[in-house]
Order: sequence, then structure tokens, then C-alpha cells
Amino acid sequence: MMNIKHTLALSAIAAALTLLQGCASTPKPAEPSVDVSADNGEPDLVAQLRERMAAGTLQRQEKTEDKKPSEATGDTSRSPVVSVDTGKQQLAMTVAADYAKAMGLMAGNQDAEALSLLQSIAAKAPSFSGPLVNQAVILLRQKHYDEAEKQLKAALAINARNPYAYNLMGIALREQGKFADARVAYEAALAIDPNYAKAHFNLGVLADLYQQDLPFALAHYERYQALQDKPDPAVTNWIVDLQKRTGVYKAPPRAPIAPEPVESPAVDDDAEATEASSAENNTVDTPAATEPPASEDDGA
Repeated sequence: MMNIKHTLALSAIAAALTLLQGCASTPKPAEPSVDVSADNGEPDLVAQLRERMAAGTLQRQEKTEDKKPSEATGDTSRSPVVSVDTGKQQLAMTVAADYAKAMGLMAGNQDAEALSLLQSIAAKAPSFSGPLVNQAVILLRQKHYDEAEKQLKAALAINARNPYAYNLMGIALREQGKFADARVAYEAALAIDPNYAKAHFNLGVLADLYQQDLPFALAHYERYQALQDKPDPAVTNWIVDLQKRTGVYKAPPRAPIAPEPVESPAVDDDAEATEASSAENNTVDTPAATEPPASEDDGA
């Protein structure tokens, strides 16, 4: 009988197989799912946006790496699952266990070991872009942006319909100061998957902080927010800020003010007692009824 340990191990391999094959071919607009392996550890500029909001200025500020990022970096939207070429399933099975191990190493921030293992997987299964995409994730964490760009170009040569690779390419290009090219990469991701919320978010950041295209940034922040299961409060503030700066802000209508209840005048117990006493003192006693005269029979 298969024990729980074996069951969990097989589940991990199955999940890795899905992710590995998910980077192999064209997206299928079917069941909602996200290949989170391509987004883990993704750099962001949320700290800068927070500082800009606090300072009330559009000037770009230096990054503060140790600040806690906004919840906006946690993408709760859904992106279509990526289909798999059935002819590659057998090849994928031969590296699925190693791929699952690499994902675990990345999750544990053991990037050096994960990178080495992913390079080995890429050599064994060169027809899959997933190992290359995740190598780029690690290189982005290590701030080796030019090397990440090379890995992503190789991944896109294998699968030009991988929106995650384009999104990460946008980050690699942005960090090298190639802002126009980064915008093209983000837009390519959205051309493949218009509901890829993280690409909307990153495109908004690029337009907001680097290109000063405020209406464009506003449109993508709003789209990002609309795709979230739960709106992010930080992004809500950024949207209001840009709406005001671009002159499209409309204050929400004020709720009608309910009339205050009219209270009955308070009763003064002392005054009531004084009034009652005065009324009693002013009362005229009614004379007693006159007894009828005695009849003649009474004296008999």
C-alpha cells in the first residue's frame, strides 16, 4: 500500500510536470491557473511608489530594499493554464522529479543549488522553456539583469507564446534602463493574456515612475485592480492620486445626512412638584352639602 510520504512525493512531481510543460507551448483559455514559479521573487517598485505617495511628488526616489512591499505584489488574479504538447510528455516525465526539487530549492531561497539543477534540466530537456524562465527568475533575484535577459530570449525562442517570460523580460529590461523595450515586453505578455494582472501592474509602474505617462499608468493600475479577488488598498490610493493629477477624479457622492431626532423636553421634577403644590394651595374647598331640615316627625 502506498504511504502518505510516497503520495506527497508523487503529487509534487505531478505539479512540477504541469509547470514544466506549461512553459512548452501555447496558452489555452481554459481552466484558471497561474504558473507562479515564473513570478516568485520578482523585483518590484512598490516601496518607491509608497514613498512617492507619502511625499506627494512624481519625482523618482531611490529604492529601499528593506521596506515591506505592498500587498500589490501578491497577484491574486487568475491567468489561463498553458497547454501541453502531448508528444513531449514522455520527455517531461524524465525530468519532472528534478524539476520539482528545483522548485522546492527556489522556494527555500537556495538559489545556487536551484540554478545548477535547472541548468542540468535545460540540457536534458532543451525543448522546454520552463527551466530557462526559472533560471531567469533566480538571475533577477541576484540582480544579474543582462544574464536574465539572455535566458529569457532563449526561453522565448522555444516558446514565443509564454506570457510569463515576456513579463520577466520587461523587468530585466527595465532594470537595465531600457524602458521603451520593457514596455514592448509587457505589452507582448498582455497580447497573449489580456488578463495577466501582474503584467498590468508592472506596466503601470513603468509608465508611472519611469516614463511619466500618467494616463497610461492609471489605465493599467485600474485594470490590475479589477482583476484582483480583493482590491489592494495601496493601489487604490495610487489610482486616486493619478486620477487627481490627470484631472479625471470625481469625488464619491456624499451620503445624505439623516435629520437629527427631535427630543422631548426634559421634565423638571422640582418644577413639577412646585406646580402641583401651587395648584393644591389655590384650590377652593367646596362647602359641605346642607343637611335637609328636620321634619315634624323627627321631633315626635
